[in-house]
Amino acid sequence: MMQRVIMMLVVAALAGACNRSDRQEGQEASQRQETVSATVEELLSAPADYRDKEVAVSGMVTHVCRHGGQKCFILAGDGETQLRVVTGGEIEEFETSLEGSMVAFRGIFRIGETVEVSAEEAETGEHHTGDMPHSEAEQSDYFIEATEFREVTP
Repeated sequence: MMQRVIMMLVVAALAGACNRSDRQEGQEASQRQETVSATVEELLSAPADYRDKEVAVSGMVTHVCRHGGQKCFILAGDGETQLRVVTGGEIEEFETSLEGSMVAFRGIFRIGETVEVSAEEAETGEHHTGDMPHSEAEQSDYFIEATEFREVTP
């Protein structure tokens, strides 16, 4: 009788553990499904559709800001349009060595939020308001707050 009770408790414990594991896997899968893959062109052609959503986008890094590496810019497939990417989450900075590399980013697509310009950038005037190729992207209301990134090998 005692062995039967112990066996039932073991079976119940195992079933509960499997059920918790299934729920955790389901939650992780639903979090992964919430990330929307898009191109720079798709993001910029319908920004309201992506606002405050987690997106995955990749592109060639054309510039990394020299003052702290808090921003970089990626090139769209048209070879002209660029999108600003700022550090977020646990990302402290983007290395200048990323320039010219294809990089995949995951982060939150933001609209209409201002990004702080460092005192050094404001003082030196090097915050991309001139005729640099990425000036339009710098002044745009659209950007990605990156939480992850990785260099993509061709």
